[in-house]
Amino acid sequence: MIHVNRIYNTDCMEFMNQLKKEDFIKIDAIITSPPYNINKSYSRYNDKRDKNEYLLWLQKIANKSLQVLKEDGSFFLNVGGRPADYMLPFEICSKFIEAGYKLQNTIHWIKSISIEVEDIGKNNFIKTDSSIGHFKPIISERFLSDLHEYIFHFTKKGDKAIDKLAVGVTYQDKSNIGRWKSAKTDKRDRGNIWFIPYNTIQEKRPHPATFPEKLPYLCIKLHGIRKNTVIYDPFIGIGTTALACINLNVEFLGTEIDNKYIEIANENIKLRYIKNKKS
Repeated sequence: MIHVNRIYNTDCMEFMNQLKKEDFIKIDAIITSPPYNINKSYSRYNDKRDKNEYLLWLQKIANKSLQVLKEDGSFFLNVGGRPADYMLPFEICSKFIEAGYKLQNTIHWIKSISIEVEDIGKNNFIKTDSSIGHFKPIISERFLSDLHEYIFHFTKKGDKAIDKLAVGVTYQDKSNIGRWKSAKTDKRDRGNIWFIPYNTIQEKRPHPATFPEKLPYLCIKLHGIRKNTVIYDPFIGIGTTALACINLNVEFLGTEIDNKYIEIANENIKLRYIKNKKS
């Protein structure tokens, strides 16, 4: 029997079949980053499959997820590509649309950005040209280094009301407050450009493709939190989505085929509960 706030060592398709079989309460939001098929060094998964086979596999996952997601649910899909195949994220997106999803929002996850003083307003705190964030440089005479990935926000009908101000930011120009009808408080729509840098890690990463915890954190808040919210990550890896759920006091479910990653995830979850209890 399936219980919330656990990670299951199983394939996501088998798990979603079990969710349907048990008539488990449906999922509020799915937040995940599947393998990108760019030859990452996972322990058990082959990240270099035939492209058509890979796309068909994701379409099957999309089809099945529609059966376990609430009618007003969200699927936040983080995908990236590589310079030699920039169309891959859009091909993945098209498979979800073919499965029956509506693309409601396209969010650009910015990992690093360079800002020159001459391009920003006088009231900004940045006083010198700056480059912030981290990225893996591309050694190529043809391609620029890839500093961003996509977060595709899918819904069943394309009309899901989202909580934009829950992930909002303050106004740089405070005179906008009250001057615009929509600006009643010092909080505005963050928009679809999210700068989320990685934390600097000196040692070897325990997982080759994790996203920062702030990414699922913002997705959950944007979807909207209500009583008994359940978030599912089909490829939960070392538990990043679960950690975001714990900090937001929402329930989670995860699946992962590699038991070594699950061991790390469960330890991370245990430590987070202890930390939150102390604070």
